[in-house]
Amino acid sequence: MSHWRKQFVDDKTIGAHDLEIDGKFGTAIVKIKRFYQDTLVGSMGKEDKVFAELIGMNKPMIVNRTNFKRLETYFNSFNMDDFLNKDVLLQVEKVKSPEGIVPALRFSSRPIPKAQKQPIADADFPKALAAVKSGSTTAEKLKETRALTPEQIKQLDEI
Repeated sequence: MSHWRKQFVDDKTIGAHDLEIDGKFGTAIVKIKRFYQDTLVGSMGKEDKVFAELIGMNKPMIVNRTNFKRLETYFNSFNMDDFLNKDVLLQVEKVKSPEGIVPALRFSSRPIPKAQKQPIADADFPKALAAVKSGSTTAEKLKETRALTPEQIKQLDEI
């Protein structure tokens, strides 16, 4: 199932529907390449807007005051140059509008969640030790990529 807005080819900016996955709104980690001003022609006529070109997105995003305030909070700076080429989380929130409650794209002012490292089960740890001993991986790589118990770390350090 896809959002009905994806059926319109004249959709020139990204919207909440672009973060829809399997009927639910997701999040995306994006980088802002640049900001620019342009005229948006829509159902309300011509309006001057600020756009953000996002790395990895094929359309620009309209950036309003709310999003700029969030970027200012997140980066602890009001300078737009401080927002460029840095990771920021893009999410969908429900907001009040003249059309009622609608989904809107928002930059998050919260930190980007770090990827959780997968633990190695005690039953599988001897295989990991054997891989380190054989040279197919290193103890450092296991420590960087996996969540290890203090006992597992001690065993790795003994190799």
